[in-house]
Amino acid sequence: MRRPVTRYSKPLRLSTVLSLPVTLVLLIVAAVAGSPGWFLAAAVATYLAEPTVFRLFAEADRPLRWGELGAGARLLIRQGAFVLLFAQAGGVGDATVATAAIGLFALDWLRAGTLIGATVLRRGNSLPYATRNLGAGEPAYPKAEPAWHVRLVALVEGYADALPVLVGAVGLLVDVPALLVAGLALAAAAMLGSVGWQTPRLKQMRRLLNGRRVGRDVQRRVSEYGPEVVLYFTGTAVNAYQGNMWLETLERLDRKAMVLVRSPEVVAALAPTRLPIVCVSRAEDMMNFDWTTVRVALYTGNTGKNLHLLREPDIKHVFVGHGDSDKDSSSNPVSKVFDEVWVAGPAGRDRYRNSEAGVRDEAIVEVGRPQLAGITEGPTGNEVPTVLYAPTWEGWDSDHSYCSLLPMGEKIIGALLAQGPGLRVIYRPHPYTGTRMAAAAAAHRRIVAMIEQANQAGGGHRVVTGAEASLHDCFNRSDMLITDISSVISDYMPSLKPYVVTNPHGVDDARFRADFPSASAAYLLGPGCAELADILAVATTPGRDPLAGDRVELRDYLLGPAEPDAMTRFATAVDTLAEAGPRSRKYALPTPRVPDPA
Repeated sequence: MRRPVTRYSKPLRLSTVLSLPVTLVLLIVAAVAGSPGWFLAAAVATYLAEPTVFRLFAEADRPLRWGELGAGARLLIRQGAFVLLFAQAGGVGDATVATAAIGLFALDWLRAGTLIGATVLRRGNSLPYATRNLGAGEPAYPKAEPAWHVRLVALVEGYADALPVLVGAVGLLVDVPALLVAGLALAAAAMLGSVGWQTPRLKQMRRLLNGRRVGRDVQRRVSEYGPEVVLYFTGTAVNAYQGNMWLETLERLDRKAMVLVRSPEVVAALAPTRLPIVCVSRAEDMMNFDWTTVRVALYTGNTGKNLHLLREPDIKHVFVGHGDSDKDSSSNPVSKVFDEVWVAGPAGRDRYRNSEAGVRDEAIVEVGRPQLAGITEGPTGNEVPTVLYAPTWEGWDSDHSYCSLLPMGEKIIGALLAQGPGLRVIYRPHPYTGTRMAAAAAAHRRIVAMIEQANQAGGGHRVVTGAEASLHDCFNRSDMLITDISSVISDYMPSLKPYVVTNPHGVDDARFRADFPSASAAYLLGPGCAELADILAVATTPGRDPLAGDRVELRDYLLGPAEPDAMTRFATAVDTLAEAGPRSRKYALPTPRVPDPA
């Protein structure tokens, strides 16, 4: 693990960075002296210093570049010192010195080719188009670079000369200069192996980067498929969950649906689905693409790139979001640009009505949450009560942060773990945790360490992150939820199981419930977490849960009625818009009249 560098470690930083030029000076001195033994020792010190410096001081490359001592410069200095050693050492012929110089020069060209190839292969996110599920031969996003090749390229970048330098120095020390050739050959073989692996993939990248040819192919495939409904997702791979939550719902529609994304990495990051997935990266390509068959576009977020599809006048544009919550962001004024805003239930309508977002009430449609059909209602049957702690992330700024992780997270987990073998914990942090605040990431790591320590004593607790982070699976495995103000609350409601909402700022309970209606049937937890023991005793004991009836009423308010089911309501809303015809007819707009010429 990388050692943290504090504000008191300025001398350590300076000495750390200076250790690299110092070892290089020692290397040159040993070469000038023509001493293979001292040169070998200095070379070993140099190669060991490289990873040590960057482990202790991750930003060391910046001052090194300022001093014109970047990775390439350091490599050339080592190579120059090595050739100088051969020239200064006694008993070495001119042919061997020339072999060292020419061999290292050739390795530098191989190194350059390897690094250029690796750079091109890692340009996957600059592809103009990428697709999934559009048929054989489609312009698919390249497969991920294997770990062995990533490590090999890293070694080539910083240590391409290590084998010839070390083996050659040993050869001089034992009076077998020809060992130099073996070092050169081994290094060349490693780089040629990388180039050989890269070659077919570089050919694929060349084809994929040909935007005009690939664009025609993608347009033909999309036109042949004829999508009527498009899910438009502009996020990156880290928030692909926002698109994933809609995939199964769109698969169940009777109309042809497609997923449209704007970042090539997302094509591979989205969950398995039979829906066609198309990435159009560039704005000009989006605007030139033919979307004639599309009747309804569904948007998961309010982002600037939405403009590139919103400009299409013949498409009905709908904001569906990625979860209903009482956060301010769930009633964003930007939502006014959409033809309709779809919410789960009456709570969503009231949220917009009570806000200053300016969204027309007639533009709001209650469609439920079709994604929640798989959440089971009632007791889990767990032998040991299980509590799910699912905090939200720290938000874009402190004024819109509902996260309990920093002020309360460790207290909550500590209190839960203190229950001993009579309670199980599932910790499922938000995928964005720590993206804005390093302190939140540190708190997350401490919580994980607490749970791992408890598990060493046979705790059986779980930390659920990354690809395994199925929130609905966590819902079904838990007997109670602890969370923050977020869409997690409304998504948990179909279970009718008790839930706890954190109140990290210690707001008065009545005011808190009034400000956040989703907490009206919750047990509230203040910043000190003093209530948690009593809440656990009540909420995890059958028959002692006084808020059980309130949750039934709240479920209908947050998610809408049970009949017709959410999928039916969602599909009906799609059909209604798809068949609505031109906007002038749907919204009863007057037909513009051109005055007669005088």
